[in-house]
Amino acid sequence: MTSLVGGLVLTMLSSLLSTGMFSEAFCLFHNLAPTIATLQATPTCREKWLTEVPEADSPPRIVLVATGSVAAVKVPELARKLADFAEVAVILTAAAEVMTSAKIAGRYAPENFRAWERMDRLHVLRDFDEWDRYEDVSSDLVVHVELRKWADVALVAPCSANTLGKMALGLCDNLAACFLRAWDPDKPLLVAPAMNTVMWEHPSTAQHLSTLESYGCRVVPPSCKRLACGDVGRGALAPVGDVVEAVKEACGGVAERRSCASAVGSWQRHGFQEWQPATTDDL
Repeated sequence: MTSLVGGLVLTMLSSLLSTGMFSEAFCLFHNLAPTIATLQATPTCREKWLTEVPEADSPPRIVLVATGSVAAVKVPELARKLADFAEVAVILTAAAEVMTSAKIAGRYAPENFRAWERMDRLHVLRDFDEWDRYEDVSSDLVVHVELRKWADVALVAPCSANTLGKMALGLCDNLAACFLRAWDPDKPLLVAPAMNTVMWEHPSTAQHLSTLESYGCRVVPPSCKRLACGDVGRGALAPVGDVVEAVKEACGGVAERRSCASAVGSWQRHGFQEWQPATTDDL
């Protein structure tokens, strides 16, 4: 918005100056300067909720990271149930957004997704909000960092095989991955995998989950059923009710954690050492 208004003002000033209307140009700049300054100092609606300090007894804040599994069709249902007791911010990956709009066996439809985005106590974020909305690096919020500060609990559901690998390896190529890499280790992080049975049984899946568990992540195991592809086996997203109950359990102690919010969780306190450059004594 600021850049748009600024561009219009510059265009008008150039037009007035080119026609010799110097006094009119000065008046325009003088009258609009306070408005432009206000726009620059006022955060967007997105930024306002991201920077609001919660009361100790206010509902928990949950970030739901939805990734590109077919099970993303259940994200609207999951978000609605979480919003019954919490304020929810949903990070949609590009692949997840495709799936949330899909029709499957007549049970899910795109209109459910559109209605879901209009819910109270729900914020939906996409890569656009991280990468494409910066105008001033010195003043605009870094969304994935602000989300970490805002949230009490994070849930990755469904967690695709791709995102699971990214989390285990620490990759940061979209808003979801950046948020998860920046997550505070003192706060609960839950992962609910969902993928084809063959992908679930691949050795790398067990390795990646073990890595995340070593970081303190809680895994909500997938269920065994007929999958969207027609195969029968383990890999389906756990029942939505089970995922919600796991999140409710993780929300215990939110008020206590908020009282210590000034101190960002330290990986060193969890037994992990920060990398240090080699010294001449090590050579």
